[in-house]
Amino acid sequence: MRATERLRLTPRSVVVAVAMFGATITLLAVAAAARRVLGWIVVAAVFAALLHPLVSFLARRMRRGLAVLVVMVGFVGGVSAVVYGLVDNVARGTRRLQEAAPELALQLEQSRRWGELAREFRLAERTERFVDEAPERLRGGTPAEALRAAGSRGVAFLATIVLTIFFLLHGPRIVHAGLGQLRDPDRRERLRAVGVAVYRRAFGYATGSLARGLAAGLFGYAMARTADVPGPAPLGIWMGLWALAPTVGAAVGALPILALAAVASGAKAAWLLVAFVGYQVVENRLVERPIERATVRIGPFLTLAGGLVGLELSGFAGALLAVLALTMVVVALEELSRKPGPALKLSEPPDVVDGDSSL
Repeated sequence: MRATERLRLTPRSVVVAVAMFGATITLLAVAAAARRVLGWIVVAAVFAALLHPLVSFLARRMRRGLAVLVVMVGFVGGVSAVVYGLVDNVARGTRRLQEAAPELALQLEQSRRWGELAREFRLAERTERFVDEAPERLRGGTPAEALRAAGSRGVAFLATIVLTIFFLLHGPRIVHAGLGQLRDPDRRERLRAVGVAVYRRAFGYATGSLARGLAAGLFGYAMARTADVPGPAPLGIWMGLWALAPTVGAAVGALPILALAAVASGAKAAWLLVAFVGYQVVENRLVERPIERATVRIGPFLTLAGGLVGLELSGFAGALLAVLALTMVVVALEELSRKPGPALKLSEPPDVVDGDSSL
């Protein structure tokens, strides 16, 4: 007869289980209370990971601390210039779009060809609700929540910049120290190889996707301006955000531009349709496929699902972070499913290896 297995609870095991349960509840409560600070840390780590290749390139020609300073000054200056140049244009374009889109939808409800279908769909009502709620969705909260957060934006910006500099200076050392905690050399080198592969492939895909979204946004803005569609700046941003989804993202993002142009002129909408379809074909064949071959293929479903969940939780930034997290998970699973090969070395500039990262 097989021996019967019994579960025995000793006083020590009960105390340990209760302590672990209490520690878990405490950690969850701390994480919920410090969600904003944890968000700063995550965003800073992502920025540092994206800027790390440029810092490493400059660090071969100068001290790493000076390379970090040069990159951060250029990054902050460039972002500030872009935001300063866009914010007023986007605000004016959004107001114009919020006024024009419901009027054009109402005209479509009154037309002979599409009027009945548009009225059944309640196109004017839905359009007005959508253009009113879209800015709130993108900023991740209601106007009242945005006003409450305005007082802490300066602190958040400063904290993120400081944390980004910290990660750029000491990130490689932190990674090496963490790997050094594993005593098994085979497991340590395997984890190192997987980590390097995840970083290179996931952040390579993220960089390529951001470049693809920027190109699509500029193209959408140019087409909207050429066709004299109201609100070209916010429509270009909308198309750029959708372009982050592979395969059909740019085409889906172009639909509002096509719809607004179609109400004014069928011929204008026709040549816009040809232009956007051509752009999507060129992007798929000449941009998206090379990026996926060099990094990883995610697919439109995971990108859209992760982006929508992140958008609902924390606005535009949450959508980008959610897509990046999904990309890293997919790459990690692919790497772990492969047979272990030669370990990749996580290279560091000489000044970091020697422990000197000061200016």
